[in-house]
Amino acid sequence: MRSLISILYALSFIIFPCLNIYSQKTDPYLLASGGFGRLIDTNPEISVWWCEGAYKVMRDTPVPSVHGDTIILWSARNEYEPFQVVVKPASRVENCRISLTDLISDNKIIDKQLISIRKVEYVHVTKPTDNYGYQDYWPDPLPEVNEPVKAFGGENTTFWITVYIPEESPAGTYTGKIEIGNSEWIMEIPIKLNVWDFTLPNAPSIRSGFGLSVDKISEYHNLKTQEDIRKTFDLYMKAFRDYKIAPYDPFYLYPIKEKITGLEWEGGIFDYGNSFNGEYSLMIQDDNPAGSPYAKYRKMIEIDPSSQYTLGWNIKAREENHQYCVLLEGYNREGEKMVFENRMEVFSSDTAWGRQEFIPGLFSDEVSSVSLSFFPAFRTIAGSDTGTIWIDNIVFNETGGRTNLIAQGDFEVSAGDINIELDFTDFDIAGRRYLDEFGFNSFRLFLKGMGSGTYYSRKEGSFEGFRQGTPVYEKLMAAYLKLMQQHLEEKGWLGKEYVYWFDEPGKKDYPFVREGMEIIKKSAPCINTFITENEPGPQIMDVTDITCTIFHRVDPAKAKEIVKKGQEYWSYLCTAPKYPWVSLFLDHDAINMRIWLWMTYAWDLNGILIWSSNYWTSYSASPAGYLQNPWAEPASFVQGYGWPYGKQTVWGNGDGRLFYPPNKKPSYDRATYIMGPVPSLRLEFLRQGIEDYEYMVILENLSGKLKGKDRKLAKEASKLLELEGTLFTDGKTYTKNPADLLEYRKKIADMIIKMNNIN
Repeated sequence: MRSLISILYALSFIIFPCLNIYSQKTDPYLLASGGFGRLIDTNPEISVWWCEGAYKVMRDTPVPSVHGDTIILWSARNEYEPFQVVVKPASRVENCRISLTDLISDNKIIDKQLISIRKVEYVHVTKPTDNYGYQDYWPDPLPEVNEPVKAFGGENTTFWITVYIPEESPAGTYTGKIEIGNSEWIMEIPIKLNVWDFTLPNAPSIRSGFGLSVDKISEYHNLKTQEDIRKTFDLYMKAFRDYKIAPYDPFYLYPIKEKITGLEWEGGIFDYGNSFNGEYSLMIQDDNPAGSPYAKYRKMIEIDPSSQYTLGWNIKAREENHQYCVLLEGYNREGEKMVFENRMEVFSSDTAWGRQEFIPGLFSDEVSSVSLSFFPAFRTIAGSDTGTIWIDNIVFNETGGRTNLIAQGDFEVSAGDINIELDFTDFDIAGRRYLDEFGFNSFRLFLKGMGSGTYYSRKEGSFEGFRQGTPVYEKLMAAYLKLMQQHLEEKGWLGKEYVYWFDEPGKKDYPFVREGMEIIKKSAPCINTFITENEPGPQIMDVTDITCTIFHRVDPAKAKEIVKKGQEYWSYLCTAPKYPWVSLFLDHDAINMRIWLWMTYAWDLNGILIWSSNYWTSYSASPAGYLQNPWAEPASFVQGYGWPYGKQTVWGNGDGRLFYPPNKKPSYDRATYIMGPVPSLRLEFLRQGIEDYEYMVILENLSGKLKGKDRKLAKEASKLLELEGTLFTDGKTYTKNPADLLEYRKKIADMIIKMNNIN
């Protein structure tokens, strides 16, 4: 998901380099400065301090002057509550260890196994995202602490500690301690956790969609088998669950299997109205200089190896004197391919229909059947040649005979000839685990036959080679969509899906998008249609169930009106917006990802989306065979959209990258990593925002129930939920101080408890 505005913004720093002036550390909450945290202890050798998990602690963030020797936390049940312990020694400290005890309240225990300890790592920003960020080492990766660490002199070494409070934990005050130090010094730090008497839901109230590339997981984890890929994928799904967000496609490794009968050809397009005779010919197109697409007859053709055969067909090409290839491959009675029993010939065609023949000669006695394929260009190993041909009236028979051994050689096929069966076995395995067990409330449903596109380019839909708009396509899509909707409804998953098939349409794309949406709605009216765009346009809103607008183009008043009508309205962050707007970049404010959810609630939005969570490398910017190391290079580089190979333009630091691979040297370390991802600081802030959102939903629901019992208190609660004008006025004017959110969150929690006591 990349808007034209985003690309132009990136280009502005190339065309107008004077705009890219590195800002200094002047903003009090750009979080390189102090102003937060509590000092636990200090002496000439070492200082130890703590702060809530709402801040970015830079390497040089000053040690706070305000003392606080006890870590004090507040949390609801079924919530993750983080905090940070910071060690700043005068000189290097070796073998620094940190551990925690159980947290205990009146014989009730939050087991220390529910407390994770991670070390805040830093990535070196040399190319700031914009003129708000600056060159520095910025905190973001959060690897688990599994061994002693080094604390370097004059720098902050920060531990990110997260307590999970189980939903069965009684409310009350829990105490415990942290022990930190080495053989030369040791310190005990008391912890006091106040658990509020309410529980967050297991399934998030806010819907979400976050991209995940399984191919990049395989590359960076060096996964060699399908079983390794499945195991690692499941660990990523657990990470999504724990951070309370939903991946685009939890079904990626568990697709729906299709059984199509009655159609004898695969590959190519049945070209309606462009044939030698009849209604259809088969168009075979190769427009990819790195591939060799082809069309193939589905069945094996039985032959007598002692007989001579003739293959004939009608042909035309897009260009004069165009070369293409025909291939017959021999198989024995056991169905094994006879490697050196191929018969291939290169032919040339003009732009007018003509008749051509191929006499392959005799096959060996072991050959009992052959396969037939047409390649639309001269076939090479690299697939560098391209071209387009149309074929029709294919006949394969014994030389001199009249029996055509090829079915549907004239490509005259009706929808009634074709039967569609869908096998949901694997799909249902994933659905039970990831929707039912993990509680993902959203997933991107990929529909066979749909077109695709962006503002930059588009591709029309086709179903088994029948183009969108043709009679056969319409009937096949109708049958397919009805089967899909019926199955989702039977499983209780209907409504969680969204069909996201076109990205950021421009005005020129609206007729095409409307046509695609209507195809879905005509046969599967209950399946959710989805669109990302810079601003919702009326041209397609009546056929769109979910509109998702880039954040800085969200009009809150318009969003509220759309939601009132029963549609969903989401927002998304990507390479845009940049400062002064809320953004996702690692060299921007800590509060951004969290306050995004506060604005989402205030504006009645239903969901959030980020195009990728593991965009670790760009095939356009990185050298061939080289994997960019996100631990060392935080910039996300442009790829696609007409960018030439080798052009390195930055989308932004951390854009599309909320997880890090466990492999810290991906181009050199070839070990296999069957383990989950390393989360980022920004992902932690996002989860806090999602949990804050739950506080607001709980309070809103209680307020509605209380109106008949205590109208005054209900009014106070409603007033408290009027966030706009207090914490922010719009998406680019908002508090940069995380303490403001922490204080406001506590007010909401206190009101929830007060209202619960009345109810």
